[in-house]
Amino acid sequence: MCAKKNKRHGWLHGLAFLPAALVATGLLCCFLARHVNPQILFFPSLAGFAFPVLLLLGMGFAILYLLFLKWKFVLFVTCVALNYPNIVALLRGKGAPEPAKSEWAEPGRFKVMSYNVRLFNFYGEIPGEKEHIKEQLLDYVKDQDADIVCFQEYYESKDGSFASSRTLRQAGYLHHTRPAANKNFYYGNIIYSKFPILREGSLQGMSTFDVVFADLLVNKDTLRVYDIHLESNRFDNTDKRFFETLRTASATPVKEMNYTHGARRMLGKLKKATVTRSEQVRQIILHARTTHAPSRILVCGDMNDQPVSFSYGHLRRNGFTDAFVEAGSGFGQSYRGYYPSYRIDYVLYQGNLDVVFFNTRNVDYSDHKPLTAVFSRKKTGK
Repeated sequence: MCAKKNKRHGWLHGLAFLPAALVATGLLCCFLARHVNPQILFFPSLAGFAFPVLLLLGMGFAILYLLFLKWKFVLFVTCVALNYPNIVALLRGKGAPEPAKSEWAEPGRFKVMSYNVRLFNFYGEIPGEKEHIKEQLLDYVKDQDADIVCFQEYYESKDGSFASSRTLRQAGYLHHTRPAANKNFYYGNIIYSKFPILREGSLQGMSTFDVVFADLLVNKDTLRVYDIHLESNRFDNTDKRFFETLRTASATPVKEMNYTHGARRMLGKLKKATVTRSEQVRQIILHARTTHAPSRILVCGDMNDQPVSFSYGHLRRNGFTDAFVEAGSGFGQSYRGYYPSYRIDYVLYQGNLDVVFFNTRNVDYSDHKPLTAVFSRKKTGK
């Protein structure tokens, strides 16, 4: 009888530990997400999207087991510690205040803005008159007075009825890369600069909607800037309705088959896009290595991926520093859309540079927030 009781107690104890084990497994997958190519194994990348929740649960279990003097707290402390790089990429303390224009305009310093402008609201997704929203956005860009501006999802009509370049030229942006074009309009990624452009182009096999680059002459030094817009998850209205259904499932029950179909559809898109982004990042790094890039490089733009991802991790492992991690504050949430509402826009750098200031600006002229950063030459001895 005693043996049966002990066996039943052990079975119940194991069942109670199951949620904790799932959280620990999820945290280990988050650790692997930066290191395992999704072409080989996709599940860690998927777990990365749940990292904030898994982190809070893992810390909760660690405290719980510590209070009850259970050895399992070591497991959760280890899982959390392994994810330290993910934690600092997710949340930062109070950053440094923005330097005055007189400070960052001195030789060796320059200011960068990166902004997914969503076609300047040409299709009217942002409430309000589309031309008015465009003018407000451009006025905001002028007020920020950055030396280099990287736009993603740029749009301008060739007939001048929906134009932006004239306004930017008047603001001092005399140089820009050539955007993609068709019969009626220009579109894609574009770099505007107050510094001369020595060289420009896009990556072989990738369009100007994906990646453009420019070598700029900045205070007698050459700086390469990559303006990126990596593969989108391509969630459409059907996916959005399914996602909303999940959030309100208790109020509006849906047949199990609908859940299965919707989940497979979203996961399929997510996997395809994640794999594509990993390859795009590999191509960007290869391009920098094989095209006589200067030592100072910026990668700016919309990665469509959160920090707990292989794409982000691959850039960090190849010598790029995240401006948000070094000088940002808060969560740095840059996407205003319905999912995923994480930090998916970045300014990364390498070479003889220090980031003096970084900010994710809280304005609503697009479904993304603009990023601004001030850089200077790296101080000797660092």
